[in-house]
Amino acid sequence: MMQVRTMAAGAALGLSILLAGCFELTKDAAFRENGEARVEVELALAAEVVALASNPAFAKQTGGGVPNPFGACGKPWPANEPLPDGVRSVESKRGKRGEMETCTMIFDVSDPIAAVESAKKVEVPNADAVPKQDVSLTRLPGSSGYRLRMVTTPANRPEVPPEAAKMAAALMAAMFANRYITLSISGKRIENTNGELSEDKRKVTWRLPIVSLVAPNPEKPVGIEADIIYR
Repeated sequence: MMQVRTMAAGAALGLSILLAGCFELTKDAAFRENGEARVEVELALAAEVVALASNPAFAKQTGGGVPNPFGACGKPWPANEPLPDGVRSVESKRGKRGEMETCTMIFDVSDPIAAVESAKKVEVPNADAVPKQDVSLTRLPGSSGYRLRMVTTPANRPEVPPEAAKMAAALMAAMFANRYITLSISGKRIENTNGELSEDKRKVTWRLPIVSLVAPNPEKPVGIEADIIYR
């Protein structure tokens, strides 16, 4: 699962050294009538940021500890590396949108439940220092559908003086102002959701402020929920 880990590391890069530049992440899952799904994950970064991450001098300065988020984009899945559970195939492609470089990963998912469980095992750099996303996908009893739930909770951080915590929160809010992650899911019908439902009730979309994900309020946890009927 090296390509998945590389993209996860790339997202971490986008949430750290790339904060001052343009950063977008969109995820779209389309469920078929047989319960399988096609999932697209697009990471978009400012072109100058991609050029920086691709510069050998930058890699040398960081000791190779910060991976190039687009380094493996467009390359075939490694023949010696097994696909994630529940995933039939993975492909990636590079593109451009205005002044941004994009990398889109397309997953052909044969077993969505197994794929979600597999994704939860992906190694994320400095996992203890980032907020936790508790994601679950379960089968709805007595129907052809899934129930999706996700809740984000704060990371375990060392105690800091109140003034320092207040300053850090203000800085985080300023850095991520007007930046969002967009998630969308489509199927035959979407029910019981807290997202924005399309007029025909076949698609739901969440536009989540990045600041609410990197620095969630423990009193107001960020969450998504939806029942996805695929047949």
